Amino acid sequence: MKPIGDHQVPSFKVESRGTCITYASPRSGAAAHDFLAHTLQEGDAHKCRTILICQQNCEAERLKSELAERDVKSILLLTHDPMARQVLLLWSKGYIHQALILCDDMLEYLGGVEANLVIHTTLPELNTFEERMKWLSGLKVKAEMMVITPRHEEDNKKEGKDEVELPLKDIKPVVKVAPPNSKKTHETKETMPNSTTATISKNDEEHRMSLSVRDTMEKRLESTNPETSNSLEKLQLDQLSLEVKNTDLAMDESSLAAGKPNAPGDAHLNAEHPTGASEAEFQKLKAWKLRNASKDMALPPPPSLPIEKPPGLELPDTTTSDLGVVDDTTSLDSITTVQDYPASPAVEPSSAAGQLFYNYGVLTWSRHLVVPCYDLGGAPEISTAIRQAMFQLGVAKFRARAVQRFAWPHVSSGKSAIVVGNMQIGKTWSYLPTVCQSSHKELQCRPADGHGPSCIFVCPNQSQGKPIGRWMATMFRSLGSEVAFEDVVTLWDKSHVADIVCRLSRPVGILLTSVDSLLELLGHHTRNSPIFDAQAVKCIALDNLNDMIRLLPDATMKLLKRLPEMIKLTQGQTKCNVFVSGRIWHTDLMVQRILPLMPPDVLILFEDALEASVYGGVQLDIKVVEGEVKIEHLMRLIERRNRFVEERAVVVCSSSTEVRHLRRKLNAMGGVNVQTIVSSACYSKWSTAGLLLITDEVVPKLRCGKITLLIHYSLDTSWMRFKHRFVLFYENLRLQAPRSVGQSVIFVKSTDVDSIWMLSDFLLKHELPRPIHLLDIISQRRLTEPQQPRGQLKLCRQLTAFGDCLRHTCSYRHVLWQHEVLPPKHYPTAGQIRFSVLTCNSPATLSVRLSDQFPTVVNFLNVPMTQLGKDVQRHYEVEENRRRHPNPVPGERAVVKNLNRYERADIVNVENNGKVAVQLLDTSTEVVSSNASQVYICDELFKEQPREAMEVRITGLEPQSLDRLWPEDVRNMVRKQFFNRRQNNRSRQFHAVIQATIQQTIFVRDVHDEEGNDLSSFVTNRFRAHHEQRCLDKLTAMVQSAREFPPSS
Repeated sequence: MKPIGDHQVPSFKVESRGTCITYASPRSGAAAHDFLAHTLQEGDAHKCRTILICQQNCEAERLKSELAERDVKSILLLTHDPMARQVLLLWSKGYIHQALILCDDMLEYLGGVEANLVIHTTLPELNTFEERMKWLSGLKVKAEMMVITPRHEEDNKKEGKDEVELPLKDIKPVVKVAPPNSKKTHETKETMPNSTTATISKNDEEHRMSLSVRDTMEKRLESTNPETSNSLEKLQLDQLSLEVKNTDLAMDESSLAAGKPNAPGDAHLNAEHPTGASEAEFQKLKAWKLRNASKDMALPPPPSLPIEKPPGLELPDTTTSDLGVVDDTTSLDSITTVQDYPASPAVEPSSAAGQLFYNYGVLTWSRHLVVPCYDLGGAPEISTAIRQAMFQLGVAKFRARAVQRFAWPHVSSGKSAIVVGNMQIGKTWSYLPTVCQSSHKELQCRPADGHGPSCIFVCPNQSQGKPIGRWMATMFRSLGSEVAFEDVVTLWDKSHVADIVCRLSRPVGILLTSVDSLLELLGHHTRNSPIFDAQAVKCIALDNLNDMIRLLPDATMKLLKRLPEMIKLTQGQTKCNVFVSGRIWHTDLMVQRILPLMPPDVLILFEDALEASVYGGVQLDIKVVEGEVKIEHLMRLIERRNRFVEERAVVVCSSSTEVRHLRRKLNAMGGVNVQTIVSSACYSKWSTAGLLLITDEVVPKLRCGKITLLIHYSLDTSWMRFKHRFVLFYENLRLQAPRSVGQSVIFVKSTDVDSIWMLSDFLLKHELPRPIHLLDIISQRRLTEPQQPRGQLKLCRQLTAFGDCLRHTCSYRHVLWQHEVLPPKHYPTAGQIRFSVLTCNSPATLSVRLSDQFPTVVNFLNVPMTQLGKDVQRHYEVEENRRRHPNPVPGERAVVKNLNRYERADIVNVENNGKVAVQLLDTSTEVVSSNASQVYICDELFKEQPREAMEVRITGLEPQSLDRLWPEDVRNMVRKQFFNRRQNNRSRQFHAVIQATIQQTIFVRDVHDEEGNDLSSFVTNRFRAHHEQRCLDKLTAMVQSAREFPPSS
């Protein structure tokens, strides 16, 4: 424990808006920590509730560590911590008494919280401080405020015998400009200290150094106003905060000046007294960096303006990454230099060479130099009115999110982009401001006799499109308008197509619609009556493309085929920008459909490391191993790799204990160069061949270069943390061709069912090889669940249809009772059947009527009807025969009015909203919802008649998804194209061979029409479908394992 020094510090109090604020000025950073520790120890934690606010996560972590060394307990709350809100709730209710340490991004959760003392550990910028005061005004009790302002003009006296003072002017910024074949790079580590003082620790072996630069340094380096560049740089020098401390990051013996001749390596920065000479040297250093970065990239040199941070500049980094969502917006991490890079195979059909960048947890691909911004100030093309509207909507108040840092400068300069990443990371806002601004600008120039939109914005459905429409309206209002044209036209309902066609006869700004609605509009677009002007459309946005593919795959593919034909999108010739966002990188879809639409200046952004690895071709190998057997599998893998004599592999474990245990085992094995890193506080750059054992904590900080193999020895409990491990492959993707994309081996235990489900779902969504061994584990988990308490639950439909259940969570029963196995007596159980199709419930499931048992006698309302159906219809058309059911009960037979027809049905469920769920018996097997007023008592004459509609299912035909739900438009396409009713042949006949009949389902090999066409081939050749060959065996096993119904307790 560190001794607490003198806690007497100069201070003064001010009154501001009814709040007492105490400004305390300790003589140094260490004195500030002593003062804070004394303040917290002096107060009663049970009565005085204290909150300490820091500016950055790294600052908060360091403060917690310093307080702990002074025997003061505290709690650190970070936004990405999934337990943060629960801890805050317990703290607010008095169950936890330690002081809270948090950052500005946690202030929004303090509403209604009771606190007595709020300490600002540093004095932030004025606007940030005012923003804090607004959030803190929501506290339940008005708290006393304290602001710590260390006095930087005094020399900091450090403790310890081996530490010496280093003048600030002797500290030089570390610049990384690696030549194309450079094997050595300089890396630094970023911290956020609150002092401008710098110290360095001496060691007999080496000097280690860490630089810290405030976010304002980065922000001002990216400033785009040349007129204010000089003043900004002076301010930048004034606010420069450098701290040199004993860390594990050693200084490379080769200096920047040695690496590049004539480099201005002797430029000193004096933050306290900048002189003309130092300012000139600083300008010279920046210009030299930009020139050499351009040479390394084989690109023309950028303009000599101090407005961009060159990609060769490495700012230090110790900020802990957000592993919940990889959105390290507070980090200044830049770990790679920019080099010419041949296109990935995924983009070769549409583009040539490009460059890969990795910054802020984002992998970017572009043919052009990518310079990220800090906030909206780095995208000067975005107008002030749009910025104010974004602030009003709560967007980019403080800084840009990870993908937006790259997207805003690129998109606002008139270029296209593809953004791939998780939900809620700001993908839509990466291009929405530019879409609105450019559409508004184009609309002001449109002729009055023009027609159609300037922009087409497509969403999966209305629920996702409505908030986007509100954001568009807000931004258009901020811009104003000088013409009487509509800004935004929305279309979600096909019944309004005629009205929208009329409105599109005049120029409009943005057409916001869904995939199916846009297809309907395109059907009204003809040469004689056009509603779209190809020359007027300046941008097309496909927002959340993966949901379009999931919900409406057929309609989406049709749209992607028709858009280029209508808008005349051709690479190198179009002036129309295209923006695409989504959670998944569909390689085939992107290569064949999306990238051909893109201009050559497209920027591809990956926020998801696993998606970026799939894009880059990383091979995934999932092995199911148990317990100690994992070590044996790892050893065999090492032996096959010749003990990693020349290769480099990283093994990720779940804990430091597991790392140490594994290292002992491998050392006993011998012959393998094993290194370990178990804490992010002591990591170093790893560049030797061999095996490196690490924990998840180390992954965000590790700079390992190119690796051959990534082994997941243990899975993390968080899916997001697991995906973040793949950032270790980014160096592989960046290297010049020929490159080894690497392999990832994942060890899973059969008991890790949740992780296995996530991995299986990922593989199926990306159309990778079907993981049969993993799916068997998922299905077996359901079948072995205890069933006794579930005797009254409904039977799982996946189980009866496929013989197993692959849902992630399922609350239905997964065992068949013996009395449920046998089908109704009139159901056929073997041989060939001929039938007419009543409805197509899905591409694999039909409602049919057997031709020999129930022949058609009449067509009523274009529906074939048997003698029984005709009698029911005539009977209930007479009003006195219709007796409304007073009390529908599930399981009871009734008659309902459905589509102007009276039909028999079984009551399934009675809902509270006046609706009754019924299953039709004679014209379909579907469950429909009917008004209680249209449910009638079934006459005894019709009660005992057997059901005429039977369910026929193609055995094993299922969609490529774990929920096994067919998209609606796929079903509609099968209905229209395979089961279409021709005018001269309303009663088409089909035939099939029965494989099994279980319950009320007839399982058949396939369905053929009279011309010999089979339904299975029709589906598998057009859609993402799978034909499970083992389905019949699973159904047989399900029947054989049927149990007796449990007695009631």
